[in-house]
Amino acid sequence: MKLGIDTGFGHTKYCFKDKNGKMVLKKFPSVVAICPDDIQADDNVAVMNGKGYFVSSLALNSDPRFIKEVTSYQDLELYAPLFLHEIFTKEGLKPEDIEEVCVGLAPTHKQHAQSFQKALESFNVNGIDYKQKVTVIPQGVGAVKALQDFWSNKDKEPDNYIVADLGFNTLDIVLVFDKEIQKSRLNQANSFEKKGVILIAEAMQKHIKATYNRNITNKEALKIIIDESYKLRGEVFDLSSFVSDLKKEYTKDIMEFLESKYSNEIDKLDAFVFVGGGGYFVDKKYTPHTMTFNNSEYYNAIGNLLTITPKTETKK
Repeated sequence: MKLGIDTGFGHTKYCFKDKNGKMVLKKFPSVVAICPDDIQADDNVAVMNGKGYFVSSLALNSDPRFIKEVTSYQDLELYAPLFLHEIFTKEGLKPEDIEEVCVGLAPTHKQHAQSFQKALESFNVNGIDYKQKVTVIPQGVGAVKALQDFWSNKDKEPDNYIVADLGFNTLDIVLVFDKEIQKSRLNQANSFEKKGVILIAEAMQKHIKATYNRNITNKEALKIIIDESYKLRGEVFDLSSFVSDLKKEYTKDIMEFLESKYSNEIDKLDAFVFVGGGGYFVDKKYTPHTMTFNNSEYYNAIGNLLTITPKTETKK
């Protein structure tokens, strides 16, 4: 079995084919929390390097003092093995069940690719040794591969286009000319930290503090944005209007940023394609050739799986 994984700073998305060959897409929050010393270890606690952690939703519901924000590459490398372990746990998999894993890494972190690969190839959680082949590709490339696969089956692929992958932390740009990824531009100059959905999350954190006098993590803020409501001591506050305003302001800021960097390309290319979780926030009316897609947050995971799947298998 092979896994395509997008270890995002907001959510970890993953993709695999079930026994019938059907593609399965799933996700969970990329959140970890330190397990307090007074909590007895059980199946819900993941022990790595002598420390106990809660992962995913359990971590999100932990005391904010114990939640570890995953906002930097160093955080990602440290906790990515826990996210991979979480996938194994959720799917009832054993280490020997996985033949290969493909994961993306933002070009702005490309100097850490080998270290990231090593961190995921071999680790131990709860006394279980995980050893699997890991392939690391530039973030955004998987999304392009997914798009090209979809277009080959349905719509015609544009000849020249930009793919803007809006994640939680980073904005990664992939340029495609004559339907070929421009590998020479898969670099730090086209990968931007702190330009993802984290900008909206930080604005929500400030709003919750100012309005309800509560400190929340950016992952808790992301959940509020997704739910468009804030639950405090059993009372639910409707924040749909505020979230709508946040999204509009974010779209405006991102578009202005992209215009400043890629104005000439936007003028000349056939399509301006947005993927990733942030792709849901983009107004398609911005330009006639702006394209967004349903489930675009999974495109990197899908493309990562396609990367390590022989073409004969993808046609099944």
